[in-house]
Amino acid sequence: MKINSLLHPPPVFVEFGPGWLRAQRGLERVELPLECAPSGRLTGLGKEKIIAALKDFNQARNWQPRARAWCAISSRGVSVRRLSLPNGNKEEFHQRLLLQIEAEFPLPPGELAWGCLPLNQPQPANGAAGKQELLVAAVKKDGLAEYHEILQAAGLEPVFILAAMARRQLCAPPTGSFALLDIGTTQSELTIFENALPAASRILFWDGRNASQPEAADLNALAQGIKGIQGLEAGLNGTKLFVSGNGIAREFTERLTQSLGNGCQCERLEAGPVDSGSAALAGLAKFASPGAAPGLTIRLEPGGSNGSATRWAAWDWKKWGARAGALVAAALILPYAEALLLTPHLQRTVAAFKTEAKRLEMIDRELDFLRNLKLSQPPYVDLLYVFSQSAPPGTRFDSLSLNSHGEVSLRAAFHDGQQVADFRNQLITSGFFTNVVVEEQAPTPDRQRVTVRMSALEKPAPQLQLASAMLAMADRNKAATKAASPPPARKESP
Repeated sequence: MKINSLLHPPPVFVEFGPGWLRAQRGLERVELPLECAPSGRLTGLGKEKIIAALKDFNQARNWQPRARAWCAISSRGVSVRRLSLPNGNKEEFHQRLLLQIEAEFPLPPGELAWGCLPLNQPQPANGAAGKQELLVAAVKKDGLAEYHEILQAAGLEPVFILAAMARRQLCAPPTGSFALLDIGTTQSELTIFENALPAASRILFWDGRNASQPEAADLNALAQGIKGIQGLEAGLNGTKLFVSGNGIAREFTERLTQSLGNGCQCERLEAGPVDSGSAALAGLAKFASPGAAPGLTIRLEPGGSNGSATRWAAWDWKKWGARAGALVAAALILPYAEALLLTPHLQRTVAAFKTEAKRLEMIDRELDFLRNLKLSQPPYVDLLYVFSQSAPPGTRFDSLSLNSHGEVSLRAAFHDGQQVADFRNQLITSGFFTNVVVEEQAPTPDRQRVTVRMSALEKPAPQLQLASAMLAMADRNKAATKAASPPPARKESP
């Protein structure tokens, strides 16, 4: 389903007839009976049935706006007048229109459902204000209010139009006058148009059940009824009469032309490529299509030519107020609801953080201990490396001890006394030791070696770290120099 169809539901076309209601949306159609009391008003039970059936047919969602319902009503009880009023600003013109309607129609505007259609643009002449030509249609509000009520309850926004004006959309009329005749089962409707505008309309009580069988229908009675309408017989002479109705055939129009015998040419009104069974519904579809010219619509409380007051009145304030209230309540409650819902999760997270913090405290204590241990312990590996680098070839170490107080003692055998002196000097120049003392020196029994017992004292920890860094730098420089020097040339054998 497209987004546009969700935000703008398709229109519904409705036709009201004597005792029935037809609705169409797209290719779906439904026909419902109207249960009326002896007074002619709809019964309460009948309204409930119609509302339930229309809701099921419309299938509107609560969050969608109301679908527009284009409704065709018969001309029974409808009065059409052509009025001419001086032009003025909007408020003045509307007041003049209300006064003119009160003068032309038998009921005041407050008791009428009416609408108007501008026919021309006012042209001022000689500095005087021009006049506006209007076509006004009015009907008693009580009957139309019932239709409006059931459509509103079914979730639709009704707009009423004369069924003859809807059928007018299906024909390309000739110049001058023409007429439209819609054949029904119990009554027919005849409307005369002058320059595409309805001039007069009458209801004919003629049995049209046999209209699909022209040979069985009493067309002479229909012709006499048409010609017997006072004030309309002259408007039909020599004009074209478009005939619509379910099951009307070409033979019907030919026989009706012969029965009239006044030069009126009857022609079947085609409903369009999709036969909806009703010329009014097919005409409403054209009337509501994009780009169609504005027509004469009848509203219960028109607020001008655009009917903005009706649209505001048709707005479902209760439903939208409930939605706005729900949104405001949700905005106020959501922060508290979020706190209530997330409290257990936050408690578990805080408990996990506390447990982790205790474990981290223990790890920090162990790390501090290891750091202190590393800083306080002598560089034993560096000391052994210094001993190995300082001892001349052939030196034999009998014992070597290093304690935590920085005291070093060793017993070794050297080749002679000069090696002993060189070894002592190298230990002093290494920067690791102070107070290097030869405590005992004696020759071996075979007079080949000298046995020496020496003691030394390590320097403080900062000086030992500095000496270790200097030793490491010297080793790196020595390795770089060795890598950069070329390898010795290989001697060739003779």
